[in-house]
Amino acid sequence: MNHKKSKIRHNDSSLDMISNLPTDVIYKLLERFSLKDAARMSVLSHKWRDIWTSNPHLVFDEPFFARVLKQEVRDTDKFCNVVSNILFQHEGPILKFSLYVPPGISSPDVAQWISYLSRNGLKDFSLWNMCRAMPLQLGSRLFSCVDLENLKLTCCIFSLPPDFRGFPKLISLELDAVVINYTTFKNLIGNCPVLQKIVLTNFTGLQHRHVIIEAPNLRYLTLDWAFKSVYVTCCENLVSASIGLPKLVKVHNKASLGDLVKVLTNSSKLERLCLRSHLCRILFTECNLRTASQKLRNLDLLDLHLDFQDDVFSVFSCIQSFPNIETLKISVHSSSNLAEHVLDYNADGTLHNLRCAKVRLLVASTTEMKLIEFLLACSPVLEKLLVHAPAVMGSSRLKMLLQLNRFRRISQKVEVICPVSEVITSASSSDSPSAESAYDSSDSD
Repeated sequence: MNHKKSKIRHNDSSLDMISNLPTDVIYKLLERFSLKDAARMSVLSHKWRDIWTSNPHLVFDEPFFARVLKQEVRDTDKFCNVVSNILFQHEGPILKFSLYVPPGISSPDVAQWISYLSRNGLKDFSLWNMCRAMPLQLGSRLFSCVDLENLKLTCCIFSLPPDFRGFPKLISLELDAVVINYTTFKNLIGNCPVLQKIVLTNFTGLQHRHVIIEAPNLRYLTLDWAFKSVYVTCCENLVSASIGLPKLVKVHNKASLGDLVKVLTNSSKLERLCLRSHLCRILFTECNLRTASQKLRNLDLLDLHLDFQDDVFSVFSCIQSFPNIETLKISVHSSSNLAEHVLDYNADGTLHNLRCAKVRLLVASTTEMKLIEFLLACSPVLEKLLVHAPAVMGSSRLKMLLQLNRFRRISQKVEVICPVSEVITSASSSDSPSAESAYDSSDSD
Protein backbone atom coordinates (compact mmCIF):
# COMPACT_ATOMS: atom_id res chain seq x y z
CA MET A 1 0.00 0.00 0.00
CA ASN A 2 2.77 2.40 0.92
CA HIS A 3 4.54 1.43 -2.27
CA LYS A 4 1.49 2.46 -4.31
CA LYS A 5 1.25 5.82 -2.54
CA SER A 6 4.95 6.41 -3.16
CA LYS A 7 4.46 5.65 -6.84
CA ILE A 8 1.54 8.07 -7.06
CA ARG A 9 3.55 10.82 -5.37
CA HIS A 10 6.40 10.17 -7.82
CA ASN A 11 4.04 10.54 -10.79
CA ASP A 12 2.56 13.75 -9.34
CA SER A 13 6.06 15.11 -8.89
CA SER A 14 6.91 14.32 -12.53
CA LEU A 15 3.72 16.03 -13.64
CA ASP A 16 4.54 19.10 -11.56
CA MET A 17 7.97 19.27 -13.18
CA ILE A 18 6.34 19.48 -16.60
CA SER A 19 3.69 21.94 -15.43
CA ASN A 20 6.37 24.24 -14.04
CA LEU A 21 8.15 24.54 -17.37
CA PRO A 22 7.95 27.93 -19.09
CA THR A 23 4.73 28.40 -21.03
CA ASP A 24 6.48 28.69 -24.39
CA VAL A 25 8.18 25.32 -23.75
CA ILE A 26 4.82 23.72 -22.93
CA TYR A 27 3.43 25.11 -26.19
CA LYS A 28 6.28 23.35 -27.99
CA LEU A 29 5.35 20.12 -26.24
CA LEU A 30 1.69 20.52 -27.22
CA GLU A 31 2.73 20.87 -30.87
CA ARG A 32 3.84 17.23 -30.71
CA PHE A 33 0.34 16.13 -29.66
CA SER A 34 -2.70 15.84 -31.86
CA LEU A 35 -5.32 18.53 -31.18
CA LYS A 36 -7.54 16.03 -29.38
CA ASP A 37 -4.73 14.80 -27.12
CA ALA A 38 -3.73 18.38 -26.36
CA ALA A 39 -7.31 19.06 -25.28
CA ARG A 40 -7.21 16.05 -22.95
CA MET A 41 -4.19 17.53 -21.21
CA SER A 42 -6.35 20.45 -20.10
CA VAL A 43 -7.99 18.32 -17.38
CA LEU A 44 -4.70 18.03 -15.48
CA SER A 45 -4.87 21.43 -13.79
CA HIS A 46 -6.08 25.02 -14.15
CA LYS A 47 -2.71 25.94 -15.64
CA TRP A 48 -2.99 23.28 -18.34
CA ARG A 49 -6.57 24.37 -19.06
CA ASP A 50 -5.39 27.94 -19.56
CA ILE A 51 -2.54 26.75 -21.75
CA TRP A 52 -4.92 24.66 -23.87
CA THR A 53 -7.29 27.57 -24.53
CA SER A 54 -4.36 29.82 -25.44
CA ASN A 55 -2.35 27.34 -27.54
CA PRO A 56 -1.18 29.42 -30.56
CA HIS A 57 -1.05 26.41 -32.91
CA LEU A 58 -4.37 24.85 -33.98
CA VAL A 59 -4.09 21.91 -36.39
CA PHE A 60 -7.39 20.40 -37.56
CA ASP A 61 -5.91 17.65 -39.71
CA GLU A 62 -7.35 14.45 -41.16
CA PRO A 63 -6.48 12.23 -38.14
CA PHE A 64 -8.17 14.75 -35.82
CA PHE A 65 -11.52 14.57 -37.62
CA ALA A 66 -11.23 10.80 -38.05
CA ARG A 67 -10.95 10.43 -34.27
CA VAL A 68 -13.47 13.10 -33.24
CA LEU A 69 -16.23 12.72 -35.82
CA LYS A 70 -15.55 9.12 -36.91
CA GLN A 71 -18.40 8.05 -39.21
CA GLU A 72 -19.94 11.55 -39.08
CA VAL A 73 -16.94 13.20 -40.68
CA ARG A 74 -19.08 14.30 -43.67
CA ASP A 75 -21.75 15.94 -41.51
CA THR A 76 -21.28 19.62 -42.34
CA ASP A 77 -23.01 20.94 -39.21
CA LYS A 78 -21.00 18.77 -36.82
CA PHE A 79 -17.80 19.50 -38.70
CA CYS A 80 -18.37 23.26 -38.42
CA ASN A 81 -19.44 23.05 -34.77
CA VAL A 82 -16.23 21.27 -33.77
CA VAL A 83 -14.00 23.87 -35.40
CA SER A 84 -16.07 26.85 -34.23
CA ASN A 85 -16.31 25.68 -30.62
CA ILE A 86 -12.55 25.30 -30.31
CA LEU A 87 -11.71 28.41 -32.28
CA PHE A 88 -14.13 30.85 -30.62
CA GLN A 89 -13.25 29.68 -27.09
CA HIS A 90 -9.61 30.38 -27.78
CA GLU A 91 -7.80 33.15 -25.94
CA GLY A 92 -4.75 35.01 -27.16
CA PRO A 93 -3.00 35.00 -30.55
CA ILE A 94 -3.33 32.17 -33.06
CA LEU A 95 -0.06 31.98 -34.96
CA LYS A 96 -0.70 28.76 -36.88
CA PHE A 97 -4.01 27.43 -38.20
CA SER A 98 -4.28 24.29 -40.36
CA LEU A 99 -7.60 22.95 -41.63
CA TYR A 100 -8.40 19.75 -43.52
CA VAL A 101 -11.83 19.83 -45.19
CA PRO A 102 -13.00 16.26 -45.94
CA PRO A 103 -14.85 15.34 -49.14
CA GLY A 104 -18.60 15.88 -48.80
CA ILE A 105 -18.43 19.02 -46.66
CA SER A 106 -20.53 21.37 -48.77
CA SER A 107 -19.99 24.86 -47.36
CA PRO A 108 -17.90 25.12 -44.20
CA ASP A 109 -17.74 28.47 -42.42
CA VAL A 110 -14.25 29.17 -43.75
CA ALA A 111 -14.83 32.89 -44.34
CA GLN A 112 -16.08 33.34 -40.77
CA TRP A 113 -13.10 31.46 -39.32
CA ILE A 114 -10.66 33.46 -41.42
CA SER A 115 -12.27 36.68 -40.26
CA TYR A 116 -11.65 35.65 -36.65
CA LEU A 117 -8.08 34.53 -37.38
CA SER A 118 -7.21 37.79 -39.13
CA ARG A 119 -7.52 39.61 -35.80
CA ASN A 120 -5.20 37.23 -33.93
CA GLY A 121 -1.74 37.65 -35.43
CA LEU A 122 -1.91 34.74 -37.89
CA LYS A 123 1.50 33.75 -39.33
CA ASP A 124 0.93 30.28 -40.80
CA PHE A 125 -2.29 29.32 -42.62
CA SER A 126 -2.96 26.01 -44.39
CA LEU A 127 -6.21 24.86 -45.96
CA TRP A 128 -6.67 21.48 -47.67
CA ASN A 129 -10.04 21.20 -49.44
CA MET A 130 -10.40 17.59 -50.56
CA CYS A 131 -13.53 18.18 -52.66
CA ARG A 132 -11.88 19.01 -55.99
CA ALA A 133 -15.24 19.57 -57.70
CA MET A 134 -16.15 22.36 -55.28
CA PRO A 135 -13.36 24.93 -54.77
CA LEU A 136 -13.81 26.98 -51.62
CA GLN A 137 -14.28 30.72 -51.83
CA LEU A 138 -11.83 32.41 -49.48
CA GLY A 139 -12.98 35.36 -47.41
CA SER A 140 -11.35 38.69 -48.24
CA ARG A 141 -10.15 39.05 -44.64
CA LEU A 142 -7.36 36.55 -45.33
CA PHE A 143 -5.62 39.23 -47.36
CA SER A 144 -5.50 41.58 -44.38
CA CYS A 145 -3.26 39.14 -42.45
CA VAL A 146 -0.11 41.22 -42.88
CA ASP A 147 1.91 38.99 -40.53
CA LEU A 148 1.51 35.87 -42.70
CA GLU A 149 4.78 34.02 -43.28
CA ASN A 150 3.49 30.72 -44.71
CA LEU A 151 0.40 30.25 -46.89
CA LYS A 152 -0.69 26.87 -48.25
CA LEU A 153 -4.00 26.45 -50.12
CA THR A 154 -5.57 23.48 -51.90
CA CYS A 155 -8.64 23.72 -54.13
CA CYS A 156 -9.70 27.29 -53.46
CA ILE A 157 -10.91 30.26 -55.49
CA PHE A 158 -8.28 32.96 -55.19
CA SER A 159 -9.33 36.57 -55.79
CA LEU A 160 -7.64 39.63 -54.30
CA PRO A 161 -9.65 42.54 -52.88
CA PRO A 162 -9.08 45.95 -54.58
CA ASP A 163 -7.28 47.31 -51.50
CA PHE A 164 -4.81 44.42 -51.22
CA ARG A 165 -1.44 45.76 -50.09
CA GLY A 166 0.46 42.51 -50.08
CA PHE A 167 1.96 40.11 -47.59
CA PRO A 168 5.17 41.92 -46.56
CA LYS A 169 6.43 38.97 -44.45
CA LEU A 170 5.34 36.01 -46.60
CA ILE A 171 8.22 33.55 -47.07
CA SER A 172 6.44 30.45 -48.44
CA LEU A 173 3.51 30.28 -50.89
CA GLU A 174 2.05 26.91 -51.94
CA LEU A 175 -0.99 26.83 -54.22
CA ASP A 176 -2.50 23.54 -55.42
CA ALA A 177 -5.60 23.25 -57.62
CA VAL A 178 -6.30 26.93 -57.09
CA VAL A 179 -8.55 28.90 -59.44
CA ILE A 180 -6.80 32.18 -60.21
CA ASN A 181 -6.51 34.65 -63.11
CA TYR A 182 -3.24 36.09 -64.32
CA THR A 183 -3.78 39.63 -63.01
CA THR A 184 -4.46 38.28 -59.53
CA PHE A 185 -1.43 36.01 -59.72
CA LYS A 186 0.85 38.84 -60.86
CA ASN A 187 -0.40 41.19 -58.12
CA LEU A 188 0.01 38.50 -55.49
CA ILE A 189 3.61 37.61 -56.37
CA GLY A 190 4.53 41.25 -56.90
CA ASN A 191 3.33 42.21 -53.42
CA CYS A 192 5.25 39.56 -51.50
CA PRO A 193 8.76 41.06 -51.47
CA VAL A 194 10.52 38.45 -49.31
CA LEU A 195 9.20 35.24 -50.92
CA GLN A 196 11.70 32.39 -50.77
CA LYS A 197 9.50 29.42 -51.71
CA ILE A 198 6.85 29.13 -54.46
CA VAL A 199 4.92 25.93 -55.22
CA LEU A 200 2.38 26.07 -58.07
CA THR A 201 0.62 22.83 -59.01
CA ASN A 202 -2.63 21.79 -60.74
CA PHE A 203 -3.55 25.35 -61.67
CA THR A 204 -6.74 26.58 -63.31
CA GLY A 205 -6.65 29.92 -65.08
CA LEU A 206 -3.06 30.26 -66.36
CA GLN A 207 -2.99 27.58 -69.07
CA HIS A 208 -2.49 30.04 -71.93
CA ARG A 209 -0.42 32.67 -70.18
CA HIS A 210 3.23 33.60 -70.27
CA VAL A 211 3.94 33.52 -66.54
CA ILE A 212 6.57 35.87 -65.16
CA ILE A 213 7.68 35.35 -61.57
CA GLU A 214 9.43 38.32 -59.97
CA ALA A 215 10.76 37.20 -56.60
CA PRO A 216 14.34 38.36 -56.01
CA ASN A 217 14.77 36.24 -52.86
CA LEU A 218 13.41 33.02 -54.39
CA ARG A 219 15.25 29.87 -53.27
CA TYR A 220 12.75 27.03 -53.83
CA LEU A 221 10.56 26.72 -56.93
CA THR A 222 8.07 23.99 -57.89
CA LEU A 223 6.01 24.23 -61.08
CA ASP A 224 3.83 21.34 -62.18
CA TRP A 225 0.98 22.27 -64.47
CA ALA A 226 0.19 23.89 -67.81
CA PHE A 227 1.56 27.33 -68.63
CA LYS A 228 2.32 28.78 -72.03
CA SER A 229 5.81 29.62 -70.79
CA VAL A 230 7.52 30.46 -67.52
CA TYR A 231 10.24 32.95 -66.69
CA VAL A 232 11.80 33.80 -63.33
CA THR A 233 13.34 37.27 -63.55
CA CYS A 234 15.75 36.80 -60.60
CA CYS A 235 17.00 33.27 -60.14
CA GLU A 236 20.53 33.83 -58.82
CA ASN A 237 19.56 32.53 -55.36
CA LEU A 238 17.62 29.49 -56.57
CA VAL A 239 18.84 26.35 -54.78
CA SER A 240 15.99 23.93 -55.62
CA ALA A 241 13.84 23.65 -58.74
CA SER A 242 11.18 21.05 -59.55
CA ILE A 243 9.64 21.41 -63.02
CA GLY A 244 6.86 19.45 -64.66
CA LEU A 245 4.92 21.21 -67.41
CA PRO A 246 2.96 18.40 -69.11
CA LYS A 247 0.81 20.31 -71.56
CA LEU A 248 3.53 22.78 -72.49
CA VAL A 249 5.96 19.96 -73.26
CA LYS A 250 3.33 17.87 -75.04
CA VAL A 251 3.26 20.35 -77.93
CA HIS A 252 7.10 20.35 -78.05
CA ASN A 253 7.17 24.13 -78.14
CA LYS A 254 10.88 24.88 -77.86
CA ALA A 255 10.28 28.61 -78.13
CA SER A 256 8.05 28.48 -75.06
CA LEU A 257 10.75 26.60 -73.18
CA GLY A 258 13.41 29.16 -74.00
CA ASP A 259 12.77 31.22 -70.88
CA LEU A 260 12.89 28.13 -68.70
CA VAL A 261 16.26 27.21 -70.22
CA LYS A 262 17.53 30.69 -69.30
CA VAL A 263 16.34 30.26 -65.73
CA LEU A 264 18.11 26.92 -65.24
CA THR A 265 21.24 28.12 -67.05
CA ASN A 266 21.55 31.19 -64.81
CA SER A 267 20.89 29.37 -61.53
CA SER A 268 24.51 28.98 -60.45
CA LYS A 269 23.56 28.10 -56.83
CA LEU A 270 21.24 25.25 -57.80
CA GLU A 271 21.68 22.23 -55.48
CA ARG A 272 18.59 20.17 -56.36
CA LEU A 273 16.85 19.72 -59.72
CA CYS A 274 13.75 17.66 -60.49
CA LEU A 275 12.49 17.22 -64.06
CA ARG A 276 9.32 15.34 -64.94
CA SER A 277 7.93 13.53 -67.95
CA HIS A 278 9.27 14.63 -71.36
CA LEU A 279 11.12 17.66 -69.98
CA CYS A 280 14.41 15.82 -69.75
CA ARG A 281 14.41 15.00 -73.46
CA ILE A 282 13.20 18.45 -74.56
CA LEU A 283 15.66 20.39 -72.43
CA PHE A 284 18.78 18.29 -72.95
CA THR A 285 18.29 17.02 -76.49
CA GLU A 286 16.26 19.63 -78.34
CA CYS A 287 17.18 22.73 -76.30
CA ASN A 288 20.74 21.60 -75.52
CA LEU A 289 20.50 22.77 -71.90
CA ARG A 290 23.80 23.19 -70.07
CA THR A 291 23.48 24.67 -66.61
CA ALA A 292 26.11 26.74 -64.88
CA SER A 293 25.60 25.12 -61.50
CA GLN A 294 28.52 23.14 -60.14
CA LYS A 295 26.77 22.83 -56.78
CA LEU A 296 24.04 20.45 -57.94
CA ARG A 297 24.06 17.48 -55.57
CA ASN A 298 20.58 15.98 -55.95
CA LEU A 299 18.95 15.09 -59.27
CA ASP A 300 15.44 13.64 -59.74
CA LEU A 301 14.18 12.47 -63.14
CA LEU A 302 10.59 11.35 -62.64
CA ASP A 303 7.82 9.87 -64.82
CA LEU A 304 10.24 9.33 -67.68
CA HIS A 305 9.11 8.14 -71.12
CA LEU A 306 11.73 5.76 -72.52
CA ASP A 307 10.05 4.76 -75.77
CA PHE A 308 12.63 6.03 -78.26
CA GLN A 309 16.40 6.25 -78.58
CA ASP A 310 16.42 10.03 -78.01
CA ASP A 311 14.58 9.54 -74.74
CA VAL A 312 17.33 7.31 -73.37
CA PHE A 313 20.20 9.46 -74.64
CA SER A 314 18.64 12.54 -73.07
CA VAL A 315 18.70 10.79 -69.68
CA PHE A 316 22.36 9.83 -70.11
CA SER A 317 23.16 13.38 -71.22
CA CYS A 318 21.28 14.92 -68.34
CA ILE A 319 22.94 12.78 -65.67
CA GLN A 320 26.43 13.27 -67.11
CA SER A 321 25.87 17.03 -67.28
CA PHE A 322 26.01 17.09 -63.48
CA PRO A 323 29.20 15.25 -62.51
CA ASN A 324 28.94 16.40 -58.88
CA ILE A 325 25.60 14.79 -58.05
CA GLU A 326 25.57 12.65 -54.93
CA THR A 327 21.97 11.35 -55.00
CA LEU A 328 19.87 10.35 -58.00
CA LYS A 329 16.23 9.30 -58.30
CA ILE A 330 14.63 7.94 -61.45
CA SER A 331 11.10 6.71 -62.08
CA VAL A 332 9.80 5.37 -65.40
CA HIS A 333 6.31 6.06 -66.71
CA SER A 334 6.59 4.17 -70.02
CA SER A 335 9.30 2.23 -71.85
CA SER A 336 9.85 -0.15 -74.74
CA ASN A 337 12.35 -2.89 -75.55
CA LEU A 338 14.81 -1.02 -77.74
CA ALA A 339 17.62 -2.93 -79.43
CA GLU A 340 20.77 -3.07 -77.29
CA HIS A 341 23.04 -1.78 -80.07
CA VAL A 342 21.21 1.58 -80.21
CA LEU A 343 21.54 2.13 -76.46
CA ASP A 344 25.32 2.43 -76.17
CA TYR A 345 26.41 5.11 -73.71
CA ASN A 346 29.64 7.02 -73.15
CA ALA A 347 31.38 5.21 -70.32
CA ASP A 348 33.94 8.04 -70.04
CA GLY A 349 31.34 10.31 -68.42
CA THR A 350 32.16 9.14 -64.91
CA LEU A 351 29.91 10.12 -62.02
CA HIS A 352 32.68 10.66 -59.51
CA ASN A 353 30.45 11.67 -56.57
CA LEU A 354 27.30 9.57 -56.95
CA ARG A 355 26.77 7.60 -53.75
CA CYS A 356 23.05 6.78 -53.60
CA ALA A 357 20.63 6.07 -56.44
CA LYS A 358 17.02 4.98 -56.48
CA VAL A 359 15.41 3.68 -59.68
CA ARG A 360 11.75 2.71 -59.99
CA LEU A 361 11.25 0.46 -63.01
CA LEU A 362 8.00 -0.14 -64.85
CA VAL A 363 8.47 -3.48 -66.64
CA ALA A 364 12.27 -4.00 -66.48
CA SER A 365 12.54 -3.60 -70.26
CA THR A 366 15.91 -3.74 -72.02
CA THR A 367 15.85 0.05 -72.06
CA GLU A 368 15.25 0.35 -68.33
CA MET A 369 17.93 -2.23 -67.55
CA LYS A 370 20.37 -0.25 -69.69
CA LEU A 371 19.96 2.64 -67.26
CA ILE A 372 20.92 0.35 -64.38
CA GLU A 373 23.93 -0.93 -66.32
CA PHE A 374 24.98 2.66 -67.04
CA LEU A 375 24.83 3.69 -63.37
CA LEU A 376 26.82 0.69 -62.19
CA ALA A 377 29.46 1.13 -64.90
CA CYS A 378 30.01 4.87 -64.41
CA SER A 379 29.79 5.40 -60.62
CA PRO A 380 33.08 4.50 -58.88
CA VAL A 381 31.96 5.55 -55.37
CA LEU A 382 28.38 4.30 -55.55
CA GLU A 383 27.35 2.75 -52.24
CA LYS A 384 23.67 1.91 -52.62
CA LEU A 385 21.43 1.36 -55.62
CA LEU A 386 17.77 0.70 -54.85
CA VAL A 387 15.94 -0.97 -57.73
CA HIS A 388 12.20 -0.93 -57.10
CA ALA A 389 10.04 -2.89 -59.56
CA PRO A 390 6.76 -3.81 -57.86
CA ALA A 391 5.00 -4.74 -61.12
CA VAL A 392 7.73 -7.13 -62.26
CA MET A 393 6.78 -10.60 -61.04
CA GLY A 394 7.52 -14.27 -61.58
CA SER A 395 9.94 -15.26 -64.32
CA SER A 396 10.35 -11.62 -65.41
CA ARG A 397 11.58 -10.71 -61.95
CA LEU A 398 14.01 -13.63 -61.90
CA LYS A 399 15.37 -12.53 -65.27
CA MET A 400 15.80 -8.98 -63.94
CA LEU A 401 17.69 -10.20 -60.87
CA LEU A 402 20.01 -12.35 -62.99
CA GLN A 403 20.79 -9.35 -65.18
CA LEU A 404 21.56 -7.22 -62.15
CA ASN A 405 24.02 -9.85 -60.98
CA ARG A 406 25.82 -9.89 -64.33
CA PHE A 407 26.28 -6.13 -64.72
CA ARG A 408 29.84 -4.87 -64.29
CA ARG A 409 30.28 -2.70 -61.20
CA ILE A 410 33.02 -0.09 -61.13
CA SER A 411 32.42 0.48 -57.42
CA GLN A 412 33.78 -2.31 -55.20
CA LYS A 413 31.39 -1.57 -52.32
CA VAL A 414 28.11 -0.97 -54.11
CA GLU A 415 25.03 -2.72 -52.71
CA VAL A 416 22.11 -3.33 -55.06
CA ILE A 417 18.85 -3.61 -53.15
CA CYS A 418 15.65 -5.09 -54.57
CA PRO A 419 12.70 -4.75 -52.17
CA VAL A 420 11.01 -6.53 -50.58
CA SER A 421 12.91 -9.76 -50.10
CA GLU A 422 15.64 -9.80 -52.76
CA VAL A 423 18.96 -8.23 -51.83
CA ILE A 424 21.93 -8.51 -54.18
CA THR A 425 25.19 -7.44 -52.58
CA SER A 426 28.86 -7.44 -53.24
CA ALA A 427 30.86 -10.03 -51.33
CA SER A 428 32.14 -7.43 -48.89
CA SER A 429 28.66 -6.45 -47.72
CA SER A 430 26.70 -9.67 -47.97
CA ASP A 431 26.24 -9.94 -44.21
CA SER A 432 24.70 -6.50 -43.78
CA PRO A 433 21.57 -6.98 -41.60
CA SER A 434 19.67 -3.85 -42.56
CA ALA A 435 20.79 -2.75 -45.97
CA GLU A 436 17.38 -1.62 -47.13
CA SER A 437 16.58 0.36 -44.01
CA ALA A 438 20.00 1.99 -44.15
CA TYR A 439 19.34 3.19 -47.67
CA ASP A 440 15.89 4.50 -46.81
CA SER A 441 17.28 6.50 -43.91
CA SER A 442 19.51 8.38 -46.32
CA ASP A 443 16.67 9.17 -48.68
CA SER A 444 16.09 12.89 -49.08
CA ASP A 445 12.34 12.65 -49.61
